[in-house]
Amino acid sequence: MMVQYHRAKSAHPGAVLLFRMGDFYETFYDDAKLLARETGVALTSRNPADSDPIPLAGFPWHGAEPYIAKLLRAGHRVAVCEQVEESAPGRKLLERKVVEVLTPGTALGDSLLSSDENNFVVALRPDGARVGLAVLDISTGEFRVGDLTREDAALELERCAPSEVVFAEGDREWSETLATKAGLSARVFRTSLDAWRFARERSERLLLEHFRVVSLEPFECDDLGPGVAAAGALYEYAREQKQSAFGHLRPPVRIRVESHLALDEATFRSLEILESMPGAPRGATLLGVLDHTVTAAGGRRLRSALRRPLVDLSAIEARQSAVEALRRDAFRAPLRTLLGSTGDAERILARLHCDRATPRDLGALRTTFAAAPELARLVLVHAGESALPTPDLSAIAPLHDLLQAALVDQPPTSLVEGGVFRDDWDPELSELLSLARDAKGWIARLQEEERARTGIATLKVGFNRVFGYYLEVSQSQASKVPPHYQRKQTIAGGERYLTPELKAFEQRLLSAEENQQRRERALFLELCTRLREATAAMQELARTLGELDFLQTLAESAARHGWVRPRLTSGDSIEILSGRHPVVEAAVGRDRFVPNDTRLDRGEDQLIVLTGPNMAGKSTYLRQVGLLVVLAQLGSSLPAESAEIGLVDRIFTRVGAQDALARGQSTFLVEMIETSRILRHATARSLVLLDEVGRGTSTYDGLAIAWAVTEALADPAGARPRTIFATHFHELARLATPGAGIRNRNVLVKEWGDEVVFLHQIGEGSADRSYGIQVARLAGVPEPVVARAREVLASLERGASQTAPSAPPGLVPDTAPIDPSTGPSTGPSTGSEQLDLFGRPEGAFVRALADLELDRMSPWQALALLHRWREDLAGGHPPSHRPD
Repeated sequence: MMVQYHRAKSAHPGAVLLFRMGDFYETFYDDAKLLARETGVALTSRNPADSDPIPLAGFPWHGAEPYIAKLLRAGHRVAVCEQVEESAPGRKLLERKVVEVLTPGTALGDSLLSSDENNFVVALRPDGARVGLAVLDISTGEFRVGDLTREDAALELERCAPSEVVFAEGDREWSETLATKAGLSARVFRTSLDAWRFARERSERLLLEHFRVVSLEPFECDDLGPGVAAAGALYEYAREQKQSAFGHLRPPVRIRVESHLALDEATFRSLEILESMPGAPRGATLLGVLDHTVTAAGGRRLRSALRRPLVDLSAIEARQSAVEALRRDAFRAPLRTLLGSTGDAERILARLHCDRATPRDLGALRTTFAAAPELARLVLVHAGESALPTPDLSAIAPLHDLLQAALVDQPPTSLVEGGVFRDDWDPELSELLSLARDAKGWIARLQEEERARTGIATLKVGFNRVFGYYLEVSQSQASKVPPHYQRKQTIAGGERYLTPELKAFEQRLLSAEENQQRRERALFLELCTRLREATAAMQELARTLGELDFLQTLAESAARHGWVRPRLTSGDSIEILSGRHPVVEAAVGRDRFVPNDTRLDRGEDQLIVLTGPNMAGKSTYLRQVGLLVVLAQLGSSLPAESAEIGLVDRIFTRVGAQDALARGQSTFLVEMIETSRILRHATARSLVLLDEVGRGTSTYDGLAIAWAVTEALADPAGARPRTIFATHFHELARLATPGAGIRNRNVLVKEWGDEVVFLHQIGEGSADRSYGIQVARLAGVPEPVVARAREVLASLERGASQTAPSAPPGLVPDTAPIDPSTGPSTGPSTGSEQLDLFGRPEGAFVRALADLELDRMSPWQALALLHRWREDLAGGHPPSHRPD
């Protein structure tokens, strides 16, 4: 046995080997120590009396999934070594082999996966400027492949959020860089393979053989290079892990990043589409508001759609029409009931092909097939002109009849439990079941039959442990014993006999349970084979059910909340009347949420400079606009009075501040990286949402950057994406000149003495105050601190005092204190100048500024010049650099 163990372990040295021993999975040596540490099972030893005992830890095989789940979450690979032959008399050592290797990306068990989320494993292969990317969900058979730019590859990685990344050993460093760019956690499982597995010609041959085609042209993948290399390597890796022919693998779909609204990791995080911000309630997301799905496939479909909203106008309108049809209660209510009765056919099919299906899985398929005819009738009656998918019953009806005739009403969770098939399904099994259940009845019948046949009224059937069943006849009746009776034992008062029939019965009875299990297993495998032959039909049914559930959840959200259908156009105008933030409204209630209008285009309303105090709702408004666009291009209704949305190709956000400490990046660096991405990649069809760009550094630097970014986004020669820029730099309001396409908006407040009331309404014009002290008071800052802040603010605003406020006792002021009446100096100063960056102070810098030819300068030249001037100011020198 230990020779078997070492052979299996040497073939999978990097995995925790679960070695089947009867009813237990056992681990040895370092694996046993690891298992005990990660799962809490007891650590013992195989041979405790030896001087060098073998560490041992294990758990029952029928309860393995929770332990495997803990190992996978801890980042370990798990190899499962099973007994692959049945025990028999005289056989002491059973053959064992590894039947599957489990990783986070290749797991199939229900307890190892989230039912309503895809579980993707991806493969990466660089080739010059291109990146080959293959994406596979083993649990559903979904398979995608593409040749992408590095930027698009990072975006697609963000979209699929894989559980595992596969790459060639020589590409490890490159792959880690791309994974980091895509925002993948360091905890995402990594697997390296030999580079020869990624050979393009080899990969293509593997794919052609599997799909039984002569060219990849039908899949629109024949012109792919590194993408095909990655796809073939990924397919082979997954097939080897599961020891399966992978008959449920769907033909590859080409990845076309431009066919969906691009939402990068920063946008997903900022808009809280799938996950809430740290500290927020877990369900405070767009997904949480929309998710009224009743099937696992529908939940996965909803998440996939949220990651990939549409950009094709006709596809969006078709989805809107389907949602409108489903808003009728007479359609949606019975549809939800029927869908809720179905099972997860996609994942059951994957387990069928990987020999992991259970009797209960087949029972769930039967229930699913039973619901299909009524689902089809509902769709045909209520769909109208909408393009709703309809279940195809041609192949499903025979499958339902097959399962209905074969399976008991409540199939067991495991084949080992027995009792899977109906009594009349198989004559041989029926006899075995009858024999096991009715042994006493059979004995009684035999006894009566033999009495009648021989005329021996006292004949009886008995049993002992020495030679089993026998026929006993009294001495007085011995002359009537038939010739075929074989005398076995003489006792006082009689004789005991055997017959061939009785011995055959005994053998059948003693081996009935074993034979029953063997026969049930053979029948179960035969049933699974027949189901696998209808893979395409079952996949189509599963896709239809998931799509219907996804569409009805959009309709359910619209009906529950009173949302309206937006009008999508190919123009550039975004007009939303009385729009509301769907997540905030769900939390506070519609009566308490203040709606707001939005108008954006690429003309006079191309860029909104949004000012107002903290807590007034600027960030909420930015997120609201972004979420309403996502909903519109999802095909959903919107929380608004009316809306017209000009199609958006990508949403860029810079909302909220988060350090990326794990990457060694500060808040300001993250802000600048994301801002740089926006400036480089925004197009004329993009939507840009910026919140407080520049606040992470000094006032001068921050204002300079915010000013230059605003000019770049509104540059007539540039892309001019539709933009909302929320800021506390009120000076930006001066950019809203006629013809610039920039509008000033502010979040309205109401002052009442020393109090301030946030109205949460967007109004015309710019705010002139930030109300920071009032916000500090509302936040609970101690009153003495608030009072002192008011004094300093009043002094700064009056500009009357020439001396700094006295330092509190115990504090020593700097040698060059900041004068609260003048603010920070712009150079060598006597402290008599009030800070006004855009005012009219005298001096060389003002003259230099007046000499600038701004029309000939780019925003980045202006930013560089400001940076050099600041250095001159710090050194007390006049401006020494002028633009060419």
